[in-house]
Amino acid sequence: MTGIPDAWGTPQYHLLVGACGQAEAHHDSYERTGSLRDLEFALAVFTEVLRVARNVDIRSTAANGLGTARWSRYERFGDLADLDAAVGLFRDALAMYPNERTPATPSFHANLGGVLRLRWRRTGVEADLVESVTQVRAALAATGPTHPRRAGRLTNLADGLLTLSLRYDDSSALAEAVEVSREAVTAAGPGDDLAGMLSNLAEILRLRYRSTNGRERVLLDEAVERGREAVAAAGDRHPLRARFESNLALVLVDRYAAGRHPADLAEAGRLAEHAVRATPEGHPNRAERMLVLAGIRRAEVTRLAAEVPRLREARRLARAARDAAAAVPEGHYLRADALLGEAAALTVWAVSGEPKAYQEAITILRRVARDPTAPVRVRVEAARRWANALLASSRGRDLAGARQAYHLAVELLPRTAPRRVTHADRERHLGAFVGLARDAAACAISAGDPLDALRLLEHGRGVLLGHALDARTELTELRRRRADLADRFEAVRNAFDRPEGIGFSSLPDDLTVPGEDRHALARDWDALLEEIRGVDDLAGFLRPPPVDDLLAEIARRGPVVVLNISGLRCDALVLAGGGVRVVPLRLSLDQVVDRARRLRAAVTRTNRPSLPAPLREEARSTVAETLDWLWATVAAPVLDVLAPPSGSRLWWVPTGPLTSLPLHAAGPADGPGVLDRVVSSYAPTVRSLVTAWRSRPAARTAVPLVVALPQTPGLGDLPNVPTEVRMLTARYPGSAVLLGARAVRRSVLDALPRHPWLHFAGHAVSAADGSADGHLVLHDHAAAPLTVADIARLRLTRAEIAYLSACDTGVSHEDLNDEALHVAGACHIAGFRHVVGTAWAIDDAVAPGVAADFYARLSGADDAASALHQAVRTLRAAQPDRPALWAPFLHVGP
Repeated sequence: MTGIPDAWGTPQYHLLVGACGQAEAHHDSYERTGSLRDLEFALAVFTEVLRVARNVDIRSTAANGLGTARWSRYERFGDLADLDAAVGLFRDALAMYPNERTPATPSFHANLGGVLRLRWRRTGVEADLVESVTQVRAALAATGPTHPRRAGRLTNLADGLLTLSLRYDDSSALAEAVEVSREAVTAAGPGDDLAGMLSNLAEILRLRYRSTNGRERVLLDEAVERGREAVAAAGDRHPLRARFESNLALVLVDRYAAGRHPADLAEAGRLAEHAVRATPEGHPNRAERMLVLAGIRRAEVTRLAAEVPRLREARRLARAARDAAAAVPEGHYLRADALLGEAAALTVWAVSGEPKAYQEAITILRRVARDPTAPVRVRVEAARRWANALLASSRGRDLAGARQAYHLAVELLPRTAPRRVTHADRERHLGAFVGLARDAAACAISAGDPLDALRLLEHGRGVLLGHALDARTELTELRRRRADLADRFEAVRNAFDRPEGIGFSSLPDDLTVPGEDRHALARDWDALLEEIRGVDDLAGFLRPPPVDDLLAEIARRGPVVVLNISGLRCDALVLAGGGVRVVPLRLSLDQVVDRARRLRAAVTRTNRPSLPAPLREEARSTVAETLDWLWATVAAPVLDVLAPPSGSRLWWVPTGPLTSLPLHAAGPADGPGVLDRVVSSYAPTVRSLVTAWRSRPAARTAVPLVVALPQTPGLGDLPNVPTEVRMLTARYPGSAVLLGARAVRRSVLDALPRHPWLHFAGHAVSAADGSADGHLVLHDHAAAPLTVADIARLRLTRAEIAYLSACDTGVSHEDLNDEALHVAGACHIAGFRHVVGTAWAIDDAVAPGVAADFYARLSGADDAASALHQAVRTLRAAQPDRPALWAPFLHVGP
């Protein structure tokens, strides 16, 4: 370095180092006081030092300082050129040490990560977001546990993970962000911004609460506590106090939504209003704070769901939402959300008495729905609201316009549940649009197009089931044409089959798929599909079969009845003879929801011996009334049209709340019903049924894997389970039996691929009430439950029959009833062609007899539906006045 004028130790060196120190001091002063003169001084000095310096250490210091100052100026004035310049300056600083790590390089990494993430917020360029987290991890890796900047860098990483979770709606990034942010608060020292760290933690906890669908309320309460601590720690002079107030307002309004405590909403309104007043015009965060305030105002106006807001309040709400949307510039990552909020406020105004507001809302919703740069979830929601607004404003007459909007929404819907996020996230995303495909189909039926209705139902229902069917696809033709592509496809598919990691960052083993790997695998999957479909005659690889192909297969196999239950109308689509016939049903969505809930409450009580006799009799009566109602409103109208020969097969594809009602057992108490007319089976979707029909022939001989738990830790004993075990081992010598303490998660998962038949006798937990994931209860269930997601992830190529002698194995949560996300559906997804499940709790004393009768009538796997049908008829004949005993048993499959 001796050949340059500012080599270490020279007067020029000391002069330039001193200049950098002065610039840093003025920048620090700006951060404390907001004085623009200090910021301008820092900018000018760093610029001049960088112009004249030749020493690499001085140049890197000046580049980093100038980048930080340009960053500050962006936050003050919002000029994107400042942000772009800061990114370039931090890159330059790092490039000065291509093969060397200095004490300063971690700061360069951290700063680059921060401005990249900030630029992503403004421009939406995904590469900036991904690189930002990589840069922050590099900074943290070089920061020891006692380093004074460790807390700040942990906060930076937490913010990057939070941003990733917001972009992809990936809860694994959010889960890691919670832990990293908590660690940052713990590690904070005297020089750290504890108020900022607490506020960030509050926001991360709030979003984590949302990602659990409200199950973990403790997260929300902790978020309120941390948010209040942040505001208190900031005092009145903290430059970011407005941000902390706005963040706390968001937490409080979420807690209001969860608990409906007016004090939470009132406090949120005061905080949000103060935050907006404290944020000057042109500030880059003003738009976000105005959106928070507008959302709170909407909650205030519509706080009573049954109350239509007064016209003046609705007008004020629309004005606030319009102002908030106008404050969000084009290209901002919240622009689409802002417009959606404006349209929602306009719709409230229209409902309150200003019908012209509908047209303005429709214009906004149409624009958002068609915007390819908007987040997919926002586009789907906008398209759905667009359709609803058209129907409301035209009193249902504008079917053509509504169909256009519904088509777009359903077309986009599967993209809201991409493979890159966790199974739980995909469930949550789809649950947000419950009923969309059914409403779209109802609109098509009203327009006289039942074929289109069927297409919409097949595209918009069973999205996760479609993913599983894709993973189980036969590769024979692909391997014949391109063995290399088949090998690559199998490799990616096998990688996806690993259990999901609990966090986003990479783990040191190959047992799980962390978020980073999952996102990379998803990109590989999409690119590989595009490559495969480019091969001659493989353009249809993993594409759903056309509806005409489905109808042709049904014409050969037997009638299928798709039951569409929508708030717009309810119909049966009878698929037979290669065509579709519409049978209008004289019932409503609300009636089906009410019947399903009353039935669930009744069957929960009817088998409780401790229940007083009058209440038990009332519950039994409810079950009988439900079966009679199902017969009169659904089954009889369909069977009257079909007029099937006695004992023939019929497949039901129910939708919505009808999926939890026993169509196969419908019938009047004093006459023949479905059990006397047809042998019923269920299918989640028409595609899944056709796929099962087309799979290889069922095995003629097999012995089951018997998983049986007469006693389960923490749950009631099932004294009749040993009877089932003895029956099975006597009928099928050589059966593999996992009994009691041997029936643990690991042993069951290891055994399943080796046995084409499964008989499970024990407890199961339904996801119907939303308090837990559906799962089979094994001996080690407290530590490692065998969940629906675990089962659905399997690819059992030889699976034939799963007989689930357990309670509630065929019931989903009502927000996911179109996804077959229950234990029976998961077994079907995993590869079992035939699944015997239950619609509610079964009697332990009755279960062995039904199972024994079923197996006595079974000569091969494809006899499963008929065998169960006869076994249930036998039980009904013995207990005709107790339908709760015999009606829950159902068959899923071909």
